[in-house]
Amino acid sequence: MFHKIGDLIGLPAALIVGREIFVSALREFMASRGRRDSVAVGVWGKFKTAMQMLALLILLAYGPGSSLFKLGILLLYISTLLTISSAVVYIRAALPELSSTKA
Repeated sequence: MFHKIGDLIGLPAALIVGREIFVSALREFMASRGRRDSVAVGVWGKFKTAMQMLALLILLAYGPGSSLFKLGILLLYISTLLTISSAVVYIRAALPELSSTKA
């Protein structure tokens, strides 16, 4: 049973962690170019983080098989979609600077 749970949460967790590392590096890069404001945290980012925290709280508090655990999985997947979409927004905002030839 725990192997199946790992399969359910492994990919979303890896995507979320990978995005956080990427966006942190992107923010540092943009700050070094004096453009941190173009990748500033927005309202949707705060909503995404709140959803991730709620999903995590539910998944830790309720066992597999519980309807609340299933809700936690659903929230995890929704927050993963928000995570990916926000990464795309950040990439689009930073693309002109990333494409720039200045050192």
